[in-house]
Amino acid sequence: MKKRIISASIIAAALGLSVPAMALDVTPYGAIRVGTWWTSSTYYNGQNALHDADFTLDLQGDSLVGMRVKEGDFSGIAEMGAYNPKNRAGGVELRMLFGEWDFGGGKVRVGYAPSPYVFRSEQTYDSDGGFNGYGSLWDGRYAQIKASLNNGLYLTLKKQSTSNTGGTSNFTTNTGPAWQNTPFNLTATQYAATNTNYDTYLPQTTVGYEGKAGILKYGGGMAFNFYKVTQTTSDVVTSKDEIYSYLGFAHGTVDLAPVELKFNLYTGQNVGNLMANSGAATGSYYFNRHNAYTYGGWAQVGYTLNNKIKMFTGASYESNDTKESKVDDRMAAFANLQYAVSKNFKIVPEFTYLNDLRSRTGAKEPQIYAAGVKWEMTF
Repeated sequence: MKKRIISASIIAAALGLSVPAMALDVTPYGAIRVGTWWTSSTYYNGQNALHDADFTLDLQGDSLVGMRVKEGDFSGIAEMGAYNPKNRAGGVELRMLFGEWDFGGGKVRVGYAPSPYVFRSEQTYDSDGGFNGYGSLWDGRYAQIKASLNNGLYLTLKKQSTSNTGGTSNFTTNTGPAWQNTPFNLTATQYAATNTNYDTYLPQTTVGYEGKAGILKYGGGMAFNFYKVTQTTSDVVTSKDEIYSYLGFAHGTVDLAPVELKFNLYTGQNVGNLMANSGAATGSYYFNRHNAYTYGGWAQVGYTLNNKIKMFTGASYESNDTKESKVDDRMAAFANLQYAVSKNFKIVPEFTYLNDLRSRTGAKEPQIYAAGVKWEMTF
């Protein structure tokens, strides 16, 4: 035990001496968030409805600690997050880990970070959900290489979409590709007479632009993904599919202080196959050899009352259609007040409404009323 303590002390001392020599600028940061929510939910089985009411108090999954490091033209971020309350067994989450080189005319990023088309509202329900799956393009974080120029143009090469549903193929079900093994070998290496094989050729590619003109900050771009799926049953190829996915997106913020307007719009094909959005509608996936077409977005109004109080309200909508079934659509709305108790302590009372409207079969889907408070401390 003493040897371990001595060894740890030596390592800590060495690091302490080396940091000044390397001229590193290290800045730690963090945010601890707890949500208290009262929810009223309605679920349907045909015309039969089940009503459920719950109170919950839990740590939000976007609670985090991290640090920024800078040395000359190079910088980096390492960020860890709390367990997801819906998946405690998953443990602590790696949120971001990347390095960035500022080469003068722009930057090159290598590492793990959110997708470049992410643009979220101020909705806080469901761990700062921000209309996730209801008009927001949030789809998690991925290994990526991103090159951005100072004029606003950028190119991102990113790991292709993964699915949390696992195992089944796209042309017969509504699930995304189930990459099972290592990042460099996406299907099983052992021969199987009955098998679903995914063949990938390119990274998910996004080309975009971020700019500013007076009171308007704006951005937009295109994302693309492509892969093949082959199903074999008893050594006989029973089906082959080529799945092309694309996404066009635009977003912006208009500063009319004390009023702020924000919007997010998008459209695409097989969007569920492009991104691993756990909240995505089933109708957004390639299905029964039919492409799924999606459009959606959200709009939000904010008002700054004073240096203590900000208020926000917004609404969203998404529509998905495979042309062989009914439209799978959904909508959401929220209103909240953000009160800064002190510099590092904020509380956010909010009311949220989520409605999955109708599925692609025409069946009624769940709706949720939620009222609660987010409690947030930052450093």
